[in-house]
Amino acid sequence: MEMTTLVLLLLVPLAVWRIYSRLKVVLGRTKSELWRHYATLAVMVVMVLAVAVQILGNWVALAALLAGVVVGALLGQRSMKLSRLENRPDGFFYTQNRKLGLLVIMLFISRLIYRLFEAYLHMHNGLPLDPDFLGNPISSWLFGLLGGFYGVYSWLLIQWRRTQKPVPRPIDIFDIK
Repeated sequence: MEMTTLVLLLLVPLAVWRIYSRLKVVLGRTKSELWRHYATLAVMVVMVLAVAVQILGNWVALAALLAGVVVGALLGQRSMKLSRLENRPDGFFYTQNRKLGLLVIMLFISRLIYRLFEAYLHMHNGLPLDPDFLGNPISSWLFGLLGGFYGVYSWLLIQWRRTQKPVPRPIDIFDIK
């Protein structure tokens, strides 16, 4: 094994740890904004449909994508049940279940890192890289998992927000305008 490969193998765990530690912060208490929930829902639906169009004809990968969407949707429902939802005078807030969110995101990111490592090894050895990344059932399953999870989670956050009335702010007699 060459020195560059060894350095790469040592840097990958460091990169994974850094991504993991950053995601732990991001998945904390978040202000609920409807436009973000709608945008996330739209991006996830478009992503799943784009992957489905790309792998149309590859029935194994398409079945893996649909299975990933179903599993992701079930995990998204479970994550919503475990989330802490807050309706406060300063706005709506939610705290997502960190374990499920980190699991789904890290599985997806680990697949992308694996693909980059595979591309590096193929480039280094002068071999052509398999261009059908999405046709691989594992890749399409992980795209479906991510899309199903965050699509359903965003949809359920939208539903929650529609049922909530804002809590009025307390009147401050010293705040004269």
